[in-house]
Amino acid sequence: MPNFTSFNHSGPFTRSLLSAAVVMGMGSSDVLAQGGYQIEELVVTAQKREQSAQDVGIAITAFSGSDISDLGMDQPIDIAAQTPGLTIKNVLNKAAPIFTVRGVGNTAFTSNSVAPVGVYMDELFLPSSSLLTFSMFDTERVEVLKGPQGTLFGRNTTAGAVSFVSVKPSQEFDFRISSTLAEYDTRKLEAAVGGGLSDVLAGRIAMKYDYQGEGLTTNRINGGNRDVGRTDNFALRGSLLWSFDTADIYWNIHGGRERSENEPWVGIGRNNEGVLTSVNPELPNGGKYRDGCADLATTGINFFINNCVNVNNYRDPFTDLREGEFSQNPKLESDSLGTLLNVSWDLGFATLTSVSAYESKDSIIEEDFDGGPFRVGDSSYGNDLTVFSQEVRLSSNEATDFGTEWIVGALFYQDNLDIQDLYGYVDRVNHDVLVDFEQDTTSVAVFAHTETLLADSWNLIAALRYTSDEIGFDGGTFIVNRDDDYTGDATFFSETPLLQDDEISTDEITGKLGIEYLAADDWMAYASYSRGYKAGVWNGFWTYLEGDHNATDPEFIDAYEIGFKSTLLDSTLQLNGAIYYYDYTDMQLFADLPAGNFAIFNAGEATVQGAELEMWWRPTQGLDVKAGLGYNDAEVSGGIGLTTFDDATPPNTPELTYNALIRYFWPVGNNLEASLQTDFAYQDDVFFSLDNLKATSQEDYTLVNFRAGVGSSDGAWQLDAWVKNATDEEYFTEILSSGSAGALSGQVGAPRTAGVTFTYQLN
Repeated sequence: MPNFTSFNHSGPFTRSLLSAAVVMGMGSSDVLAQGGYQIEELVVTAQKREQSAQDVGIAITAFSGSDISDLGMDQPIDIAAQTPGLTIKNVLNKAAPIFTVRGVGNTAFTSNSVAPVGVYMDELFLPSSSLLTFSMFDTERVEVLKGPQGTLFGRNTTAGAVSFVSVKPSQEFDFRISSTLAEYDTRKLEAAVGGGLSDVLAGRIAMKYDYQGEGLTTNRINGGNRDVGRTDNFALRGSLLWSFDTADIYWNIHGGRERSENEPWVGIGRNNEGVLTSVNPELPNGGKYRDGCADLATTGINFFINNCVNVNNYRDPFTDLREGEFSQNPKLESDSLGTLLNVSWDLGFATLTSVSAYESKDSIIEEDFDGGPFRVGDSSYGNDLTVFSQEVRLSSNEATDFGTEWIVGALFYQDNLDIQDLYGYVDRVNHDVLVDFEQDTTSVAVFAHTETLLADSWNLIAALRYTSDEIGFDGGTFIVNRDDDYTGDATFFSETPLLQDDEISTDEITGKLGIEYLAADDWMAYASYSRGYKAGVWNGFWTYLEGDHNATDPEFIDAYEIGFKSTLLDSTLQLNGAIYYYDYTDMQLFADLPAGNFAIFNAGEATVQGAELEMWWRPTQGLDVKAGLGYNDAEVSGGIGLTTFDDATPPNTPELTYNALIRYFWPVGNNLEASLQTDFAYQDDVFFSLDNLKATSQEDYTLVNFRAGVGSSDGAWQLDAWVKNATDEEYFTEILSSGSAGALSGQVGAPRTAGVTFTYQLN
C-alpha cells in the first residue's frame, strides 16, 4: 500500500529535496502495527522548497516510488492513466511521447518541436520528445504540476510541468532487486544498492534491464511469420552525496543503451480501390490512386480499414490490426549519457543552490508509416542532441519581518539538435526526402518568487520571471535517393534544396499572483492568475515551397484558477478540487494540410475551461481508495493559408476522464500479508487531429488492470501476479492522416498482458 513520510536528514540539500518526497516510507505492516490508518503527509517541492502538498495552491498529482511499482509504471507515458487532466501518447509508436495537460499540448512529431508541457529529470529540462523515451527506475517520486509554471521551472511552459526525481543516496544501507517475467518473452530486472561510504559520504548505484523477445505485431510479408517490436534496453545511474554541517553536494552520472525494434503503423487507406487518378509508370501499379473513398469528417475508421486503399492501391488484407505486410522491421536505437551536480550551501539567512546538468543522446527512430509492403512512408528520424543547464538560486530560510519567504535565481540554458530525418517516399514520389538541419537554443532567465503571510490565515504568492530566448535554424529539405527511372514527373518536391539559415529571439516577462486561505490545519482554498509564455518553434517538417521552413511566433496564456485542498475525517480522507479558465493568444498548433504536407503554426485564439477532482480515502485499516475526475472544454479558432478551424477541439483532449485505484491488504499468517488491487481509467471520445475528423478519432474506452500479491509483513519480499488491460480492449492511441500517402495510419494500444513480479528489499 502506498504510504508517505518525510525524512529528517541534517544537510540543507536533503532537507529541501530528499525529504521532499512522496517517497519510500513505511510498509503496510508498519501502519497496521501502529493501529492507525491516517493518510500521511505528502511533501513536495512544487515551489522549489519543502512544503506539504495540501498547503500548496497548485493542482498537483504525485506518485511515490511504491505507487510506481504497484501500478507497474515503466515509462513516462504510464503516469497519465491515473492523472486527471493529463494525456500522454507516443507519436512514433514506441517512442517520442507527447504530453497534453488540460487540453494544452502539441502533437507535432518532429524532434525540434518543444512542447508546452515542461518535462524535467532531477530539475533538468528535457527539450525534445526524443529525450522522453526513458525507463523509470529507482524513482523517488513524480510530480505533475498543472497550469503554467513559468516562474520557477526552467524554460517557460504554458501548460504545466512534469518532474521526475530519482532516489538519492543516504547513510542507511538499502538494497532492492525486482524481477519480472511476463508474456511475449518479457524479462525485466531492476536493482539498486546504496549506503554510507564514510561519515559524510553516501553512494548509490541503480540499473534497469528491459527485454521483450517477442513483438506485439506480426509481419506476414512474402508469407513470413516474424514478430516485430522487440525490446532490448539498459539504463544505469550512479550517484554520490556528501553531507556536511552547512552544505550538501549531490552528483550523479547516468546513461542508457537501446537496441530495440519499433512497432509498425496499422496501414489504413483513404482512397477508392482501383480508381487510378493520375497515370505515371514510375510508380508501383502505374500511378496514383487519390480518389477519396468516404468523407473523412463523418466516416469512422472501421469503414476505411475494410474498404479503402492508399496511394498505391494497397489495402491491408488482414483483419487483425496487429498483422500486416511491412516493408521493414523498423529500428529503435539510442545511446545516452548525462551528469548532474547539485550543490546546496546553508548560509544561515538563506540556502544557496547550484544545479549544473549536461545530457546527450544519439538516436535513430524508424517507422513504417504506411503499414504496407511499399516504401510510401518508411521514415528514419536521426537525432543527435545535447543539453546544458546551469541554475543558481537563493532561498530564504526564515521569513522576513514582513512575513515573506522568497526565492531568487537565474538560469543559463543551451541545447543543440542535429537532425537528419529521412522520409522514405520512393514508392510515393519516386525518391526519398531528407530534412537535415541544426537547431541551437540559448535561454537566459532571472526569476523571483515570494510567499507572504498577510495574516494568520492568508498567504500571498507573487512571482516574476524575465526570459530571453534565441533559437537558430540552419538547414532544410533535400531530394535524395532518386529511383533509377526518376524523371521528376511523379514528385511535387523542389529539385533545388529549400534552405533556411536564420534566428528568432524573444524577451518576455511572465509571472504569477495568487492568494491562499488556510481556514484550518486541514483545509485551504486558493485562487491564482498566471501569465505564461513559450518561445517560437521552427518548422522541422519537410516542405515543398520556398520559405516554409519558418518559425512560429511565441504563444501566451492568461490562466485563472480557483481550488481547494482538504484533509477530513480525522486525516483518513483527502479531497482536492480545482476550476480553471485559460485564455490563449497565438497558440502553437500542428496540422495535416489538404495539400498533403504537415505544418506548425499559430492559431488565432483558444479558450480552455474545466474542472478536476481528486480523492484519497482510507476508510479502514488496510484499504486505500483513490479516484480522479477531469472535465475539459477547449476550443481553438484560427488557421493557416486557406485552411481554417472554427471552435475546434484541440487534439488529445477528451472532454471527460476518470480514474480509480482500490488496494486492500491484510495479514494471512505468521509474518505474511496478502494484497489485492484494481485500477482503471476511462477516457471520453478524443480527436487526434485539429480538423476534428471522425476518421481520426477514438471512441471512449476503459482500461482495467488487476494485481494480487503476497509478501512478508516486514516488507522484505513481495510476489505479485498482475494483468494489464484485463478486458483486452482494442483502441487506437494515434491516427495520423496523410493526403499525399493516401493513408490514415494508426497506432494500437497494448493488448492484454499478464506477468509476475518478485521484489526483495534489505535495509
